[in-house]
Amino acid sequence: MFRNHRTQQAMNDLKKLGEFGFIGNIQKQLKARSPHVLTGIGDDCAVLSPSGKKQLIVTTDALIEGVHFDLAWTSPSALGEKAIAVNVSDISAMGGEPTAALISLGIPAKLPLKFLQQFYKGIDSACKQYNIELCGGDTVASKKDLFINIVLLGQTNASRTFYRTGAQTGDLIYVTGTLGDSALGLKLLKSRRKKWNAKESDLKFLIKKHLQPTARLKESRVLALSALKITAMIDVSDGLVQDLHHICQSSKVGAVLNLQSLPRSKAFQRVSSFNKLNANELAFHGGEDYELVFTLPPQDAKKMEKLFQKSQISLIGEILPTPDSIFIKEADGKLKPVKKLQGYQHF
Repeated sequence: MFRNHRTQQAMNDLKKLGEFGFIGNIQKQLKARSPHVLTGIGDDCAVLSPSGKKQLIVTTDALIEGVHFDLAWTSPSALGEKAIAVNVSDISAMGGEPTAALISLGIPAKLPLKFLQQFYKGIDSACKQYNIELCGGDTVASKKDLFINIVLLGQTNASRTFYRTGAQTGDLIYVTGTLGDSALGLKLLKSRRKKWNAKESDLKFLIKKHLQPTARLKESRVLALSALKITAMIDVSDGLVQDLHHICQSSKVGAVLNLQSLPRSKAFQRVSSFNKLNANELAFHGGEDYELVFTLPPQDAKKMEKLFQKSQISLIGEILPTPDSIFIKEADGKLKPVKKLQGYQHF
């Protein structure tokens, strides 16, 4: 009865506002602005103005309740932040700057207006962080689950747009940050009733890495504005091995990953070790780390490492001439072929 009452109240609030009243309500709440948006929310189309001799880049990402997130463990504001961050990660992987976003929402009757206001608070917070303006979108009713789709626009310098193609034999493979944290955080969320052998601070750290990822826009901008020869780049959304495999397929090369060099956070190491988890599986195949994997010639390695003295960038492998194959270099120096080249897939 209580749940039905809350659902009815949520619908009453939205009915009272109406679609355009709701949009106007949210429009007042949004404060983030972009100099590239000439006309935002309030007209039939957003009007954007790219600067100089830049290329326009566009990405889109959908998040569906029960598939990509669970409202039992994510707050509305954190969900809003993540919806923006995962798209910024795609723009970052191309060496771009995000400028403007559009959002389409399928809103179920169960969601109260307060939830939606907090969700847009998270959206606005992320937009401020990455210098984006939310400039339009669409809102519709959903019969059951919350549906979120973000379209994010950005721009790159024509000569510094990074693709998955271009990796060459002998190129070094680097990754930002640490790997496996998000996958382990999700594992913790899915087994919340289990008593984990871990510090509370470690559990919170890993869960936050899953619920509130940070797109590596700063690192991407450093690479894009440098003179380094970045031959290929991608973000780790579906798992290190699968995403590196995309580079290998597009560039018609292979790769070897050094097992001992994979960067792992201290929290990840402690929790996986104390609870006897397969740390390698999580680091290689766990998704949603949103780190950047990129390749460059060996002669640029010292220059690159000098640029990132205050950021965690790890050399994790090398590009091989064997197309469409990935090997793991184990502690004893032996090469082991990776048979499972797939990370998360929807179908």
